[in-house]
Amino acid sequence: MAYITGASADINTLLTAIKNFAVANGWTANVTDTFTMTFWSYGANGLVAHADTTSMVSSVGSSDAYRNQGETSLIANRVVLTKNGVSYQLFAVNKKLVKNGVSGTYACLEAWACDGFAAGTAANLQANNRKFVMIGPMATSLYAYHLFSNGDFIHLVIEETPGRFRHLSFGFINKYGAFAGGQYLTAGCPVEASTTTAYAFNTTNHMVPFGSNSQATSRAALASNGYAGSYVRADIDGWTVGWRLLSVGWYTTDQGDAYGCTSYANAANTRAGYNGGATQNSLNSLAHDLAYHCSPQSYNGLAPMLPCYVGVNRAPYVGTWTLLGEFPDVRFLNIANFNPGDELTLGTDVWKIFPLWNKAYTLGAEPISYDYGVAYRKVV
Repeated sequence: MAYITGASADINTLLTAIKNFAVANGWTANVTDTFTMTFWSYGANGLVAHADTTSMVSSVGSSDAYRNQGETSLIANRVVLTKNGVSYQLFAVNKKLVKNGVSGTYACLEAWACDGFAAGTAANLQANNRKFVMIGPMATSLYAYHLFSNGDFIHLVIEETPGRFRHLSFGFINKYGAFAGGQYLTAGCPVEASTTTAYAFNTTNHMVPFGSNSQATSRAALASNGYAGSYVRADIDGWTVGWRLLSVGWYTTDQGDAYGCTSYANAANTRAGYNGGATQNSLNSLAHDLAYHCSPQSYNGLAPMLPCYVGVNRAPYVGTWTLLGEFPDVRFLNIANFNPGDELTLGTDVWKIFPLWNKAYTLGAEPISYDYGVAYRKVV
């Protein structure tokens, strides 16, 4: 298990650190270059097509925070990392946006997934390219970062400013069976408001690391456009490019197989058996919110660390799902009794604990994530 940390980095220095760390852990850096990204005048959830040059900055929300501010295109630095025939394209750019009601230039890091890498082919035209996540806007000078890997994944935690965190992870889940796929891409980043009042924690399209948000759109829309969230690929039930959005949302029963399910979500009432109108939300939740709300335990103050499971609904949909595996070397837990960066030793394992975004309880200008947290295995 490899771990490094750094401080006082800008977004381009961080991109280089990610590349070097990935290469040291068995990944191939296919190319380090630039790519011209374009931006819509106004952002909107799911606005950006996988096959065009538009940045995910324009696709995470309709807030005025994501207006292009007159910058219709920018040159981003790009790194392409490949393992086992799967490539992840990472882009770093500084962009005029709005954060906490303040206009300025902010750092953004986004990630796309594709099948292999073809030199000379544009980033947006790589085979089965998918745009899924973006973390930002962030401060242009990042306070600290942490990188974790066992070779099959890269976990990144950014401490944007003291106490405020963002997450990005890509690689391969720990499979519980034999199937084509297993690659994943996830991020932890809230959707920013353009005012000094942040959006609530349960906002539909917040990006939840290793968990589910509550977006709900059609199979065709997910295949053609970038909707921010966590994704896992399983080429089963006739799917040849089987990327599934992990969500407690629901579109229609006949398209339920476009969705996956996880151990937790940023939504209320996702406990097993909860009836959310026409559907049972337990169909999208492999565990339930009790893992959070029933811990820490009152008699000893302990909070169990829950594996971040991932599953998919089956097609044709008859109310069944299949457990695919779990996200590697990461756990979900209630961090009421922990501080950001605390380390927990269990036997020979050391786990490093972080909030989803910001361990706070009163909503102000900065998005908050209460006591929701994740722990990464640092030492095995």
